[in-house]
Amino acid sequence: MHDIDCHWSEPWFATCGDQVDVWDRSRLEPTVSFTWGADSVRSVKFNPAERDLLATTGSDRGICLYDIRQSTPLRKVVLRMKSNKLAWNPMDPLRFTAANEDHNLYTFDMRNLSRALMVHKDHVAAVMDVSYSPTGKDFTTA
Repeated sequence: MHDIDCHWSEPWFATCGDQVDVWDRSRLEPTVSFTWGADSVRSVKFNPAERDLLATTGSDRGICLYDIRQSTPLRKVVLRMKSNKLAWNPMDPLRFTAANEDHNLYTFDMRNLSRALMVHKDHVAAVMDVSYSPTGKDFTTA
């Protein structure tokens, strides 16, 4: 297991490693499992507003969106280098920012993954993590 994220309002949590598993705290087995081409899924995050939506970053350089009501993943975008973590904007839940190995952060609108809305530059090393402030106007990186 590489990462875990708790749901914002439901008694669910998601784990990732070889696959993405969504668990209910009252069950011993995952309620839903997903795979989509990555050797390893590195991070997972539930959307703060859309209760059935989560996003992952993978070792195949992909960022995947999943709707846990469906049996298949929704969308995937592949970047030039691997993304380490991602964070949903808490005030604009259609947008997320991914921390990437190429020293940049990429902000996407989940409705159009064909290109990033914004590329945040000037980090001196790989960006390992990203987290939004509660207002959604600022984020911090590591």
